[in-house]
Amino acid sequence: RGVRDVLLLERSHLAAGSTGKSVGIVETTYGTEVNVALAKAGYEELSRFPDVTGETADFHARLYLETVEGERHRGHLEKAQEIGRRHGLHHRILAPEEIPEFFPELRVDDVAAAMLTQEAGFCDPHSVAQGYAKAAARLGLRVQVKTPVERVLVDRGRVTGVRTGKDEIRAPTVVNAAGPWCNELNRPLGFELPLQLWQRQIFVTTPHPEIPPDRPLYIDVTGRFYFRQELDGGFVLGLVEDVAAKDLANPETDWDFRTKAVEAGIHRVPKLAETSIANAWSGIVTFTPDQLPVLGPVREAEGLYLANGMSGYGVMISPAVGLVLAEMIAEGEAKSIDVSALSYERFQGPRAAQAAGLWLTDG
Repeated sequence: RGVRDVLLLERSHLAAGSTGKSVGIVETTYGTEVNVALAKAGYEELSRFPDVTGETADFHARLYLETVEGERHRGHLEKAQEIGRRHGLHHRILAPEEIPEFFPELRVDDVAAAMLTQEAGFCDPHSVAQGYAKAAARLGLRVQVKTPVERVLVDRGRVTGVRTGKDEIRAPTVVNAAGPWCNELNRPLGFELPLQLWQRQIFVTTPHPEIPPDRPLYIDVTGRFYFRQELDGGFVLGLVEDVAAKDLANPETDWDFRTKAVEAGIHRVPKLAETSIANAWSGIVTFTPDQLPVLGPVREAEGLYLANGMSGYGVMISPAVGLVLAEMIAEGEAKSIDVSALSYERFQGPRAAQAAGLWLTDG
C-alpha cells in the first residue's frame, strides 16, 4: 500500500514470544463471523505463502476434526457449520460412527458429534515470522532486534514515537503488537485491556508405527484438548488448563503436568500408550474475555493501533491481522474484513463482551 518507512522493534529475536511457542495449527472452524473471516484469510495466505512472499511457511494441508462430548454442545458445531458455509468453507458434521473413516485410532464412544473441515493444516510459526520479515525487508522494512520498547510517546493526544532503552524513535504511527507485554505500553496512556495471561504446556510423543502421519488435526472442544502430528507421525499434545503465567519471557515446562496431557491423549487415542514423550515446551497465551483479538485504533492516542489479545489464534490469523491493520493505517479503515466488533471499546460500558471463542463452557 505504498508505506515504506516501517520499523519493526523486537524485544528479543523474531518469534521469541508466543509465536515461536505455537503448535502452528491453521483451521477455519469458529462460531463467530469475524473469526471465520479472519481464519479463512489466514488459511488462504498461509497455504500459498511462497506465492505471496517468496518465502516458505512450511505449510502442510490436513483435515481438521473437532468433537463435542455432550448433546448440549451440538449447537456449537451446527452454528460453526452454518457460518463456515456462508464463507464458502467445506464443513461437515459427522455422527460418531462416521469418525473412524477419517481417524480410525480415535476413541468415539463418548463423543456426541464431530465437525470435519477441509480448509486446514499446520505451518511452522518461525518460518512464517521470518518469511514475512524477509519479504517486507525487500520492500523497505527495517527490523531491529534486542530493542524492547519502554513507552509509547504522546504529545497533546497524538503519537509522536516510542522510547526504547537506547533512545527515542519518532513516528506518527505506532502498532502495539507486544503480546503479553501489551498492557505495559497501554497502561501509561490511561487504558488497559482486560487480558488474562495463561501458560500452555506442549508435549510431543514419539511416532507410533501403526498410525500414519496424515491424521486430521484434532480438538476436543468440550475437554479442551488438542493435538496434531509432526511429519514423522509424532503427536504434538496440548491440554488447556488456565494456569497463570509467571515468567513471560522464558516460561518453564511443568513436567508434573505431563501426566495430565498424556492421560488426555491416551484417552482419545489409546495407541498413544505405546509411545513416549520426545520433546516439550511451554508458551504464553493472551486471552480476552470473549476469546477474540483486539484490533484497531484507540481514543487515548491518535496514531496508536492495537493488535493484542490473540487468544491462541495469533499465528493462524496473522495474515488477516496484518491486512486489516495496513488498511486502517494507509487507507483510514479496514475494507477487506469488517473488524469493527474487535475494537477495544467492546470491553467498556455496562454490557461486557461474552465468550465467543473456541473453548466451550457448560453454560
